[in-house]
This record gives sequence, structure tokens and C-alpha cells, in this order.
Amino acid sequence: MRHEHLLIPGLVLLLIWSAAVWDLRQRRIPNVLVMAGAAIGILLQGLLAGSGGILATISGLAVGLVILLPGYLLGMTGAGDVKLMAAVGTLLGPYDVFIAALASIFVGGVIAMGFAASALFSRNSISPWARYGLMLKTLAVTGKPIYVAPEEGEVMGRKFPFAVSIALGTTGLLVWQWWG
Repeated sequence: MRHEHLLIPGLVLLLIWSAAVWDLRQRRIPNVLVMAGAAIGILLQGLLAGSGGILATISGLAVGLVILLPGYLLGMTGAGDVKLMAAVGTLLGPYDVFIAALASIFVGGVIAMGFAASALFSRNSISPWARYGLMLKTLAVTGKPIYVAPEEGEVMGRKFPFAVSIALGTTGLLVWQWWG
């Protein structure tokens, strides 16, 4: 087995799990971590694959950036999450970072549903279900979607460390590729 077949996934895992731990503890991802990851990805791909590697790494960076950018613009993810996925793209390339991002979004959705479901069983949190019902009723009656922001203390109003979803989704992709 060639060394880059282990080196690149190892670097990706180091990057994403470092970011996930940092995000869990501090609720932010340091720029130095994602910038170092992106720089290593660009340099490594350039060394291993030459100019084709540079093109793939820049394309991967762009795909990683663009796929999470709407979530950032809508306030659902932080800028660090977007930059982390872009850095992952420098190592994985455009196709694999696209799949990793979709897996990460799926994992994030499952976790968010878990948070919402937990409100049904917790007396200490405000349930989002009445707010969701109001948005759905308004859509059904007027045909126009509206957004009602979460109340202070509502479970869905809490900041979620999305780097955990990125780490789980990307790890899932790497494991699937390894065994597939």
C-alpha cells in the first residue's frame, strides 16, 4: 500500500477530530488549525500529485467552502465550520469533500432531531414544537414560508458544535472507503 493512502486519511482524521474537540470545549474552531490544515493539504497534494494535485486541492477547497456557505449565511453554522470543510477539501478533493459534507449535514440533522426530541422529555427546556407548528400552519394557510426565531432557553436555540457532525460524517466516509 502506498504511503499517501494512509497519510491523507490520517491527516484528515487528525484535523477534524482536533477541531471537534476544540469546538466542543470552546464553541469555536481556531483559524490557525483550519489554515494549517489547508496549507498542509495544498502542499501535500502538490508534492504527491503535481499540478493535477494542486488543481484537485483548490477544487476541493472551493467545494468544501461552497457546500456549507449557505448554512453560514442562514446562521445555521459558524464560519469555522465552513473553513474546516474547505480545509478538509484540500486533502480529500472535490468529490470526496462533497460526499463528506453531505454526510456531515445528515449527521447534524440527526443530532438536531435528537435535540428537538429531547425537549419532549425535559421539563427544563422550552419545546420547539409549538414554533414549528406555527410555521407549518402559516405555510399551509398563506402558501408563504416564515421563520420564527427560537425563544430564549429553547433547545433549538442553543449553539451546536457542528465540527462534531463534520468529524462524524467525514470519518464515516473514510471508514466506508477503507472497507469498500
